[in-house]
Amino acid sequence: MKALFLPAVAILNRVRYTTKFLLIGIITALVCVLLVAQIYSEGSAFVENARLEKDGLVVLEDMMGALGLMQQHRGMTAGLKGGDSSLAAKVQAKADALDQAMAKVDASMAGPGAAFGLQARWTAIKADWAPLKAGRPEGRHENFAAHTALVSKTLALMEAVANASHLSADPDVSAANLIRVLVSDAPEMTERLGRLRGYGTGIVARGMMTAEEHDVLIAHLAQLDLTKTNIVTRLERATEASPDLKPLLDGAIGDVNAGYEQLDTLARQDLLGGAFSIKPAEFFDVGTKAIAGIVHHLDATIRPTLRARIDARTDRASTRLTGLIVLSAVAACVVIYLMTGMYYSIVGSVHELTEGAERLASGDYTSRVEFSARDELAEVADRFNAMSASLRTIIGQVKQTAAELSTAAARMTKSASEVASGSERQSESATSMAAAIEQMTVGIDEISRNAVAAADRSKASGALASEGGDVVRKSVAEMERIADSVNATATVIRDLGEQSGRISTMVSSISEIAEQTNLLALNAAIEAARAGESGRGFAVVADEVRKLAERTAQATHEITDMVEAIQTGTDKAVVTMESGVEQVRLGVDLTIRAGQSMDEINDGASSVVEFVADISHSLREQSSASTEIAQNVEAIAQMAESNSAAVRGTANTAAELERMANTLRDEVSRFRV
Repeated sequence: MKALFLPAVAILNRVRYTTKFLLIGIITALVCVLLVAQIYSEGSAFVENARLEKDGLVVLEDMMGALGLMQQHRGMTAGLKGGDSSLAAKVQAKADALDQAMAKVDASMAGPGAAFGLQARWTAIKADWAPLKAGRPEGRHENFAAHTALVSKTLALMEAVANASHLSADPDVSAANLIRVLVSDAPEMTERLGRLRGYGTGIVARGMMTAEEHDVLIAHLAQLDLTKTNIVTRLERATEASPDLKPLLDGAIGDVNAGYEQLDTLARQDLLGGAFSIKPAEFFDVGTKAIAGIVHHLDATIRPTLRARIDARTDRASTRLTGLIVLSAVAACVVIYLMTGMYYSIVGSVHELTEGAERLASGDYTSRVEFSARDELAEVADRFNAMSASLRTIIGQVKQTAAELSTAAARMTKSASEVASGSERQSESATSMAAAIEQMTVGIDEISRNAVAAADRSKASGALASEGGDVVRKSVAEMERIADSVNATATVIRDLGEQSGRISTMVSSISEIAEQTNLLALNAAIEAARAGESGRGFAVVADEVRKLAERTAQATHEITDMVEAIQTGTDKAVVTMESGVEQVRLGVDLTIRAGQSMDEINDGASSVVEFVADISHSLREQSSASTEIAQNVEAIAQMAESNSAAVRGTANTAAELERMANTLRDEVSRFRV
């Protein structure tokens, strides 16, 4: 964040406070002027807009009067063209009144409405009025259409006046709804009433109505109802936004509804019903009354209310503008006053600091900076006073130190002579010590050589012990493999004995089968003998079976004998193998203990080697230390000689130091502490 202000800091650091405050004042003044100008511009635009709205109301008021006369002239002309000659004088009177109303519009368009730039359109409307005033065109429908076109142009011009005078863009909700009633809805309502009045007057004057006229009349009534609803809705919205208008606008809403309902009822009952009992002038007067009620409230209620609201808003805007300008001027004066006071405050503070700094520069450290402000510069003044106190203390100490330094320099001169004498004696003692240490170094070197020889012999013994240990470990491994082989053989022989036992069992089973077979053969021979000649062949077979059973019994007996012999030998082999395994196990244990003994011998030899190596290393270090001591003693001797020379120079330096101490005491004596 600080880097953002570096350019401004760099600029302000190069100018004096007068320039700084002048620059800030100019910028502040420019900002104030711009703000005031903006406020004045917006306020003036608001006031000017209100003035245009009021000018638009003036022009619209005159145009509304002319519009009403146009509509009345259209209705009377329609009655006259329909056959009611009694309306001729009234038509001419309305034409004269319309001329006068147009003259008033001319004046307002040339005066308040001159800024709207709509004179050309008004001139065109007046040109369209000229033939209508003379009664052209002659046809009733054509004349009525020409009047309607003239009224439509006037309504469009009124809308243009509302736009040019900014009435259409009024920000007040209530005023905006009243303006729409004044500019659009009410003129449209009067136009539709005027059309219905003129159309109905012509029908009544003829005493008949075609089907087309019947449909047109129904359309007029429907459009009139929609327009009336729009007026009532906008007036109600205005009262909702501004409840204070309710007493005024409720009467207007009631009159609009009453006038519309009277004309609507008359048109539906007398015209659409086909009675045609009313006279044309009476029907015209009912329509005129409805229109007059609307125009009355435009002139007596809506237009004055709009003008009053615009005037009140203009007054508030003017008051607000004046207040803002005065407030801006007061704020500018306060800023100028405060900035001027700030300038004098800072310049005064800087002057006080300058005076205090000048007293300190002159050597007066007994004074303090008297500072009247209590801002950040007060901290600077406090630091000046703290610095002055610190310097006062330091200078007092310097004075005291200068005196003590002079005394110490005299004592130093005396001590230097004594040190020189002691340095000479020290040099002689150091030379004798160096010779003694040289002899001790020679003895240590001889001991170190013997220790190296002992270390070599110890290493050889350790190597032999290590080799013996390896041999014993190999023997142990071989003995363990032999023991494993013997165990495996004993296991195999034991399994052989078990197999022999199973063979013996199987042989017993075969022997029993052979005996049973022999018995069966004997029984078969007996049965064959009983059978006589027919059983001779069977007897031969039985005899062969008996002989086979006898040989089988003999073979099984021999097998039994052999199996028993094998089992006996197997048992003896198993016992012998187990004894051998036990002897191998004892040999393995003895070999393992021998290996452990060889390991202990090897460890002892390694320890001896380490001890001898430590002794040798210590002797080497002692030899190096003795050599270094001898060198240091030699250096001490040389230093003692140099020290003796330096001490003699120190005596001279002490004398010079005493002179400088006196000079320092004279210099600091000018400071007041």
